[in-house]
Amino acid sequence: MAVWHEYSTVQEEFNNINATNKAMILNRMTTSFSVIMMIFIFSCSTQKKSDLSEEFRQQKEEMVEEFEKLEANIDDAIDDIEDKMNINEGPVERNLEEAKEDLEEKKKDIQRSLSKAKNATEENWKEIKKETGDIFNDIESEFNELKKNIDSKL
Repeated sequence: MAVWHEYSTVQEEFNNINATNKAMILNRMTTSFSVIMMIFIFSCSTQKKSDLSEEFRQQKEEMVEEFEKLEANIDDAIDDIEDKMNINEGPVERNLEEAKEDLEEKKKDIQRSLSKAKNATEENWKEIKKETGDIFNDIESEFNELKKNIDSKL
């Protein structure tokens, strides 16, 4: 009977130790799972941010390129006007001078917008993109109209 009682006590202690170990193992597994999930979530959010950064970079490069093209077109138009001013006199020359001044103002607007686009950050990109995009569209439209007017007067 004493042996049986001793066996029961050892078995009881073993079960208690086993239950404690089970709790510790479960706790460690839960902690490990939590850490793994945090790493997974962090890596997913980093990937999303990386994707957003790449999209921002690409959009910014495209906008800068478009502004630089428009600026080059305005420079070419100013050069053409200066060439035509050397040939023409009187009212045509005055019209060309006015057109040149308009183009120089538009070029300044383009340069300001180009500077904003180049210095844009991801945080202010949406605002800069809208603002400079609107300016770009307005200037491009005005430039094309001015160019038509110049060509029709010559």
